[in-house]
Formats: sequence, C-alpha cells, structure tokens
Amino acid sequence: MTALAKRYWHALINQKKLFIYTFLWSFFLWITSPFLIILLKSVGRNWFGKRWLPPELTLDWYKWALTIANIPQVLSNTLIIAAIAVTISTLLALPTGWALGRRKVPAKEVLTSIILLPRMIPPIAYALGIAQIFYRLHLVDTHLGVALAHVAICAPYAILVLSSTFEGLDERVLEAAAVCGASQLRTFFHVTLPLVLPGILSSIIFTFTTSYNEFTLTLMTYGPHTITLPVRTYLAVGEGYWEVTSALSIILIIPSLFVLFMVQRQVQPEKLVGGFKGV
Repeated sequence: MTALAKRYWHALINQKKLFIYTFLWSFFLWITSPFLIILLKSVGRNWFGKRWLPPELTLDWYKWALTIANIPQVLSNTLIIAAIAVTISTLLALPTGWALGRRKVPAKEVLTSIILLPRMIPPIAYALGIAQIFYRLHLVDTHLGVALAHVAICAPYAILVLSSTFEGLDERVLEAAAVCGASQLRTFFHVTLPLVLPGILSSIIFTFTTSYNEFTLTLMTYGPHTITLPVRTYLAVGEGYWEVTSALSIILIIPSLFVLFMVQRQVQPEKLVGGFKGV
C-alpha cells in the first residue's frame, strides 16, 4: 500500500513538472514567435502563401533599409533624442526623487499624481497639446523639441524609481559615515552614490527605452530632420514594404537589447528593479 502511494505521489509530481514546463515553453514561444517571424521576414525572399519558412535567404532588405530608409541618419536622430531625453529626465528626477523620498513634502500624493498624469491619459491627446505649444515655440523638427516631448513621459518613470530608491536608503549608514568624520561630499561619493547607483541605472534604462521606442509624441513633433526609427518603420508599413519594415524592426530592437545586456553585466538583474518599493 505504501509503495502504491509513493508511485501515485511521484506520478502527481511528474505531471506537475510536465504542466509547468509545458506552460513555460508555451509562454516562451508566444513571446518570441513574433520576433522570429520578423527576423525571417527580414531575410526571406519570395515568401508568400502558407509556407512556414522562406524559400530563399537574402540581406537585400537590410541594404534597402540602409540606403532607401537612410538608416544611419535615422538611427543617429533616435539615439541623440534618447540621450537628450535621458539626460534631462535624470537631472529632473534626481532632486525631485530626493525631495519625495527623503523629505516631508506637503500633498505628496497629489504631487505624485500630477507627475504621473502624462502616463495616465491617452498619448494622442497629450501629443496634440504638446504639438500646438511646440509649433508656437518653433521646437517642432528639432532634436531638443522632440526630446522635451519625450521627457513628459520619461521623467515620471525616473522620478518614481529614484524617489523609491532614495526612500530606501538606510539613514544609519549615512549617520555612521558622519560619525567616522566623512564630509557631506565624501559621504555622497563613497556611501550614497554606490547605494543608489542601481536605482539610477534602472531609471536610465527605463527612460532610454521609453524615449527610443516612443512613437505618438514623436509623430506629432518630428520633421524631415528629426525622423526616428519607430516613425520610419511606421512610414515603411504605409508604403507597403513589409520586408524592409521587418529589417527596420530588427534594427530597432538591437540597441535596446545591447543596452540591457551591457547593464546586466555590471549590475545584478534583481538590483535593476530595486528602486521600486516592495521589490
């Protein structure tokens, strides 16, 4: 009877493992299959009908993307705008996050809600208002103008992450540094900065990927000299070049993956979300 119960128990465990592995693999395929299709479409030729795989492989679509879509200039615009948006968002988020996280700010919840407001309303509604203002300020079709539009949705992420990061600082560690004779400047560089660096990197990742992939605000503020990869990919879809569009999509993904890979080599993945309270 005991042996039968053990066999039954092991069978249940094996079925549970089988269910878990099946679920995980199904989820993995569900997430990665669109990227795989785009990758195959970007190198496939004469891929029509119900075929699962392209009959021919080619890099011509990437050549078209580099020449016809002017990818070097478009990618340069995208990275310049993202860099400006990250810089401005971080400079805004550092003092704001410190005040929200370390000081008693009146009506803190109301202020936080106002900061997060651009993320709460439909992007097109907010973009229309920004476009009207920027046209009057002659900021449309400028790198600074598009980046400032991105800051409206990048800064809330940065402030949210950094305020929680600063709030999580252990006051006893800062007091211990002061007791040991460290000046405020020395305490900042040798104690505070190393403790909050994962939160700052996390903020930079969120703001960079948000700006790099932003479409709606860019569409309402860009021009011939500031077209970005998401907008160029959208225009290619409208022109009917599906293969070139797939190549553009792959190019759009690569920088984000590269940044994530480089940061994960320097910071443990669990620390990247350490700025969020409760994580």
